Amino acid sequence: MKINFKQALLPLAVMIFGAAAAFATNAVKQSVKADELAMFGYHYVASNPVGSKCEPLWVPCNPSGSLICTIDDTTYYRFPEGTGLQCVETLYLD
Repeated sequence: MKINFKQALLPLAVMIFGAAAAFATNAVKQSVKADELAMFGYHYVASNPVGSKCEPLWVPCNPSGSLICTIDDTTYYRFPEGTGLQCVETLYLD
């Protein structure tokens, strides 16, 4: 029985493609997790003019957890309120 060269390579090619796809998917999941651990947080600055009292800063916080995101005695929030007079939705460290 003679084995065709193309027939022998097809299963190998399928396995290599599957392994490459698995690694690519895992890399995307890991980068999404890293992005979730850092985001723009807003903190209230009373001395800023009306409409820009919430200043953005890149912080290692996320929208859910149990410990409030407080860095250097400053609490961080997820959004500036529409009128810019306050920051809303507390961020968390874990």
